[in-house]
Amino acid sequence: MNSENQNRGPNPAQMKAVGLRISFMMALWMSFTLSIFGTATAERPAGMPLAPIIIGWFGSFVLSFVVSFGIGFIVPMGKINAALGRKLHLTPHKMTTHAIETFVSNLIYTPLMTAVMVTFAYFVLMPPDHKPPYLPMFIGSQIACFVFGYIMIFIAMPFIMKKALKSAGIGMPPKPQQ
Repeated sequence: MNSENQNRGPNPAQMKAVGLRISFMMALWMSFTLSIFGTATAERPAGMPLAPIIIGWFGSFVLSFVVSFGIGFIVPMGKINAALGRKLHLTPHKMTTHAIETFVSNLIYTPLMTAVMVTFAYFVLMPPDHKPPYLPMFIGSQIACFVFGYIMIFIAMPFIMKKALKSAGIGMPPKPQQ
């Protein structure tokens, strides 16, 4: 990075590339972890072979990834977090800021991803003679995945952001002076 860019910060094209990289990595992470969580907590008939479980997990993972990356492509989380920070007077690099940004991200991504995965599992993967009522399954999955998704975003986001910024040749924003 040249000294002119260091004074002005990263350009919009760099930040857009970083945003897409973060969206891609978060989509992979969230799709992988949520599909494993959903598969691990799903009811299945006793003695069900492993192959359909793995195929179901993979289908759920791919579908979830497409939905998650699609959301990340459309929803500018960086701009949303910046606006949220201005509105709520959040200080960067603080635990409360990270917790609030995680909650908003989770609110945007997890319910839709969970709805798609639960609906896919219910109507495509479950044997007709082993389907629990859809609504209780849907609501229970939404609650469980919302909590699990929050934890996964909270843990992964700082690492993914740091990696994305570093790969673009941009350092982490400086911590504010106290």
